Amino acid sequence: MIIQLLKYLKGYVKIKIVGFSPERFLNLCSNHNILLWDIMSNGNDFEMCISIKGFKQLKPILKKTKTNITILERHGLPFFLHRYRKRKIFFIGVFVCCAMIFLLSNFVWNIHIEGNYSRTTEVILGYLEKEGIVHGIAKNRVDCKEIATLLRAQFDDIIWVSAKIKGTRLIIEVQENTDTVLVDQAEYEPSDLIANREGVVTKIITRAGVPQVIVGDTVAAGDLLVLGRLDITDDSGTVTRYEYCAADADIYIQTSYPYEDTFLLEYEDKEYIEESKKSYNIQLFGYNISLFKQQPTYQTYDVVTDERQLKLTENFYLPISIGTSKTSEYISTTKMYTEEEAAEIAKQNLILFNEKLKEKGVQISENSVRIEMDEKSCTAIGEVIVIEKIGKRINTEILETPEEGNTEE
Repeated sequence: MIIQLLKYLKGYVKIKIVGFSPERFLNLCSNHNILLWDIMSNGNDFEMCISIKGFKQLKPILKKTKTNITILERHGLPFFLHRYRKRKIFFIGVFVCCAMIFLLSNFVWNIHIEGNYSRTTEVILGYLEKEGIVHGIAKNRVDCKEIATLLRAQFDDIIWVSAKIKGTRLIIEVQENTDTVLVDQAEYEPSDLIANREGVVTKIITRAGVPQVIVGDTVAAGDLLVLGRLDITDDSGTVTRYEYCAADADIYIQTSYPYEDTFLLEYEDKEYIEESKKSYNIQLFGYNISLFKQQPTYQTYDVVTDERQLKLTENFYLPISIGTSKTSEYISTTKMYTEEEAAEIAKQNLILFNEKLKEKGVQISENSVRIEMDEKSCTAIGEVIVIEKIGKRINTEILETPEEGNTEE
């Protein structure tokens, strides 16, 4: 493969030789270190390939052997450049394109957030923007370890963060649940687990540390659940020393989330007219350019925009987005939900609320929500009873050993 590439870069020709002594021609080429390959005999003549440099050395050999030479084919980069030597703009364009791609590859043009549920992507991106991590930032200014530290410090429910750069993308993976399982205890210093919600303990599985609660206990936010300190005693029960560890346990509680959803029975019904106006948008380095945009003459209308960022490969995004905007006219009328329609909407909203809780690893135990209606509105109010895993890590207080605490009188 490498040899073929070198032949292409240097260029070569396929030739045919005719004469009284082709064998002598081949021997003289070998004596003068002129490389020939793909040699084929066709009766009285021979066909072969030879480099451009070797071809220029053939004149004395042809004279000695009284052979004639004919060029059949030309291959390689030198012939390609010669063929398109008048198309300078094309080669300039190729060079500029390659230079632009190389330049753009030194920046981050797409920040991708994965694993977030309770924290929306917009919230995380907004915080990163305040810290100077924005689209278009140079790669050499991005400290992935610092980003992970900042996110864990800013958002209490984010317990694990991974940041890495692939191509022109900054990929940030987060974990938002309250799972306290340790992948590697060596990652943590001596620590305790405390409650981050109030409720009744339903299950506890301790892997490291000393549990401070049992099933059936009621805990409040901030209560100690598992102590990361082990008291080592002698035969008489006296504490002789302390050992510390990173507390590790699965603790589940039964707790509740308050729920209230109110909406008006009166609503606006839109009847869209089939005819619509379409325009095209280009976003380049954050600047919007509208193409074929017409000012709407409608009194009431909606605009739907669809935008897509361009990329060369899966992880090589470009600072260019293209999209379309569709403007649709509608006629608005005021209608009222019936009691059955309003009740169904309230139930669907409750289902969506429960689904969001399940995404956080919460198990729905019971819904205690009632639906109330008056002349103008519908209200769903109550609480959702759930089984949820809790636990927040804090540093363990380091105590002096009993020997260090004692003084001689």
